[in-house]
Amino acid sequence: MPGASTARVAVLSVSLLCACAGWTRLALPSDTTLAPRQQVQVWSGSHARVLHAVRLSGDSLIGVPFQKPPSCDSCRIAIARSGVDSLRLGNMETPGIAGSALPFLLLAMLAAALSSMGD
Repeated sequence: MPGASTARVAVLSVSLLCACAGWTRLALPSDTTLAPRQQVQVWSGSHARVLHAVRLSGDSLIGVPFQKPPSCDSCRIAIARSGVDSLRLGNMETPGIAGSALPFLLLAMLAAALSSMGD
């Protein structure tokens, strides 16, 4: 059945898109250095900022704003650990990339459905 294969492609595509999005809340121990490109959402009160090149010490969190290169030493900011409500790890770029692929997936499914109509 041609419709069944199109449905499988649709389910697989939606599943992959859903897996790409989101942030994961995490309690990180002191003296932790994350990968330079790992994005960390730092919540303090009702304000959140996204950093990368994050290093945690006993009393502070040091990182670079996501919009700046990880190597930017003059861009580094330090936040007291006592002022950090929570940390979430994630990726701001992946959902956008996956979302931009959605129209192409839909076109491919339409083309497959149309080509199977001629059979």
